[in-house]
Amino acid sequence: MKKENVLTTYLINLGEEVFKLLLARGAKKEDAEDIIQNTYYKIYTLLDKLTESNIRPWFFRVSLNQYIDLKRKKEQQNIYLTEEIYSKISHIDCDFDTVLNKDEIFYLLKDIKKEYKEIFFLKYYYDFSYEEIATILDIQVDSVKQKLYRARKFIHSKLGGPY
Repeated sequence: MKKENVLTTYLINLGEEVFKLLLARGAKKEDAEDIIQNTYYKIYTLLDKLTESNIRPWFFRVSLNQYIDLKRKKEQQNIYLTEEIYSKISHIDCDFDTVLNKDEIFYLLKDIKKEYKEIFFLKYYYDFSYEEIATILDIQVDSVKQKLYRARKFIHSKLGGPY
């Protein structure tokens, strides 16, 4: 089999895998198709810069970033920190994912570093494991945990409470 055919088959399979992941994460079929198509376009424009070892995490990262951006654009609105949100967050001793909804997370992370926000969304909004996030972002699991810790610490400091 020619090298081009192997690459094409690999990319098609990768696109199908990411497509299913996007659907499982709540993307509409049309949105998932558009995201995959845009990712294929980006891959072909950068093909000479990508390697066999980084093409898969890159494909996931680009696709999921597009999905996150799409969701953010669709859901973005003026969100105010209500007494209810403040009360919920200032008294939590449990995991964030059991307390916060997507609008509250978006509001609290609007001023945080992009890398922390991305990891926080992947963990608590999209429900990825530490290992999945590490693979998607092409970083170490310990780095995921550290950045997630810093994101949670930022939220607590924003609310004026100790962490």
